Amino acid sequence: MTATSTAPPAEPPPVVVDPRTLAPYFPPTTGASWDTIAGARLGFDTAALTAALDWAGTQRSTAVVVLWRGRIVAERYWSGWTPAKDSIIASASKSVLSAIAGELARSGQLALDSAATRYLGSGWSRSPGTEVRITVRHLMGMMSGLNDSLQTVVQPGTRFYYNNPGYYQLFGVVQAASGESINVLSRRVLFDRIGMSGSTWFPNVDTGELGWILSSTARDMARFGLLALNRGRWNGVAVLADSAWFAASWRATPPDNAGYGLLWWLNGSTSYRIPGPYRLPSQPGALIPSAPADLVAALGKGDKKIYVVPSLELVVVRHGEEADASGGNPLAVSTFDEQWWRKLKLAFRY
Repeated sequence: MTATSTAPPAEPPPVVVDPRTLAPYFPPTTGASWDTIAGARLGFDTAALTAALDWAGTQRSTAVVVLWRGRIVAERYWSGWTPAKDSIIASASKSVLSAIAGELARSGQLALDSAATRYLGSGWSRSPGTEVRITVRHLMGMMSGLNDSLQTVVQPGTRFYYNNPGYYQLFGVVQAASGESINVLSRRVLFDRIGMSGSTWFPNVDTGELGWILSSTARDMARFGLLALNRGRWNGVAVLADSAWFAASWRATPPDNAGYGLLWWLNGSTSYRIPGPYRLPSQPGALIPSAPADLVAALGKGDKKIYVVPSLELVVVRHGEEADASGGNPLAVSTFDEQWWRKLKLAFRY
């Protein structure tokens, strides 16, 4: 009888987990580990994503991070940057202060509709007859009615004017409300709780007014974007306990600017106003036409960007110098935003 041999049974093909079944991921608050996921698993066009990242690298970018449900889909660095390198994020830090103010409001330490004089005392502006009617919410919505000299131009609450000296008063407000310095307060309620160890506030002066400006790593920017994406929750823990705060801060606040909330920029409206004179007219259309309508963004001078897209569960961060595609010296949204999202749209296939 001739012996015969049989081949071992073939191993079953590897199981590919449907990424839609993956729970949201949050990186550890200490250390450098951070889970990744391939864009191809998400149905992204990886060639288009690579092209978008390559283009960003030609635009004086120093770092780009893309997260999906908290996992890193793409991360690139240029000009000697690393994940540990931090630098000023300009007005993108306004959205960080918004979150901190929201937590103080939730805890009852800060009343948004109270006059700013409650926390700053009288004489903080150069319009003593008007300042008693300027609320904390007015300052956060860039509708204080003040100009860069803190003098009244229009009545509070009636017009949008992107006013850094007025915004800087919010640091005095939150420090008085909490009884803590801005760095101690930020570490206690936010930074330490989500691992933003590479972020620090530094003094900054704009047209004579002292305020603070944040220096962050690209990964810290991504951490903050991830917290916002999850409406203040981090790995099941309510860091900013009032999730309604994000809904409120992502709602158009100034009566004449549908593209601005409480220190956040909003996409998807039929018009918006950009930083500029009080008489600057509204621009027709969405802030970034090629981006998803539900995109919200922390935007800073020099094309510092934290984009949050709830519908796609994405956070996209860009750090660097002012992009070559920007032209001029944009304080917030620039032509870079639209050009980049035209490329990202091809990658994310929405």
